[in-house]
Amino acid sequence: MREKITSIRIKEELWKAAKILAIEEGIPLKALIEEALSILIEGNKIAKDFKYVTMTDTLEKLKDLRKRGLLPFQITSEKTAVELVREGRGD
Repeated sequence: MREKITSIRIKEELWKAAKILAIEEGIPLKALIEEALSILIEGNKIAKDFKYVTMTDTLEKLKDLRKRGLLPFQITSEKTAVELVREGRGD
């Protein structure tokens, strides 16, 4: 992959902190910056792909059911709640 030579302005305190972190991690500053940019870009892609829709109306209905002593959800399993939690954690 081709590399781009560029210059950017960075706050002095941030630059010093990055240099110190690179030294502590035992990696070149260039590698630290590339890794940070890669993480940010990949995280942004994941966030865009993640479609999480909340419906406040639905949430309020569930809260109302709970206030009235009704259970909006029921576990329909032969296993105990503890067994289900352990299973979910991979125990």
